Amino acid sequence: MAGGDDLESDDDYLNQDWHDDESVEVAVDDSNAPEETESKKRSASDLEEEEDIVTSKKKKKQKTPKNLLLETGRNVADSSPDVQASFLWTAFTHALKLKGEEITAEKFSPKHFAQPKQKIDTSKYEKSMTKYLKSGVLSSMKRMKKWKVEKSPMVIIVSSSALRSVAILKDISSLNIRVAKLFAKHMNVSDQVSMLENNKYAVAVGTPNRLLKLIQTDRDEDGDGALSLESTELIIIDCFEDKKKFTVCTMNDTAPDMMEFINQGVVPQMKKRNNIKFGFF
Repeated sequence: MAGGDDLESDDDYLNQDWHDDESVEVAVDDSNAPEETESKKRSASDLEEEEDIVTSKKKKKQKTPKNLLLETGRNVADSSPDVQASFLWTAFTHALKLKGEEITAEKFSPKHFAQPKQKIDTSKYEKSMTKYLKSGVLSSMKRMKKWKVEKSPMVIIVSSSALRSVAILKDISSLNIRVAKLFAKHMNVSDQVSMLENNKYAVAVGTPNRLLKLIQTDRDEDGDGALSLESTELIIIDCFEDKKKFTVCTMNDTAPDMMEFINQGVVPQMKKRNNIKFGFF
């Protein structure tokens, strides 16, 4: 599945059955009405036209399931763990088109979401990944700086694009830790496989499609790929918005890979242990 930034088909993100409001017919009986001046006279057709305008405005204001999901996704990083759990579960099941018995994962709950223990004193336009990592979402900053586990970073940051990934790398450069670059820019999959095999990284920054490919590549007898989540403790979902206010969880080109990465990589670990969590940034 190729990744990209094509957002022209966002109406197809969720398959919903849309029902138009019933049209309102207006009948006017003016057989016994007194004569009116032309300036005040209102015909039945005029009233019907006004009614159509009102109905159209109501449709625009409707909170459809699709619109509610998109709106929640734009503010989910600042929402409560309950809202975060509900949002990610809804996005997860819709993107993978899972229903009924097809759903084998445990429904995400607030306990699966890490929250900052310290207030992050920044505005929406000055958000810092470095400050977020230092806010208490990690079990230990010291452990992260001394991380020596092969193929399995302590923290994996998932962003919507290579360009956004580069911006995050610049943001966290002051931490002086080794960071794996797991996105499609100047490196192919085989190079990244070799990089993961021969180095130890505390943090990885990548895009959904490339992360998915890496957990599927060179799987061993235990099912772990070139990128393993066996020891990973935190999956940070970067909620950076593009020009149309879509995020990595709601873009048509990234949402399916994002949720498949969670399905194949994160969910199996959640079934085995309780110390792997999501974080919305």
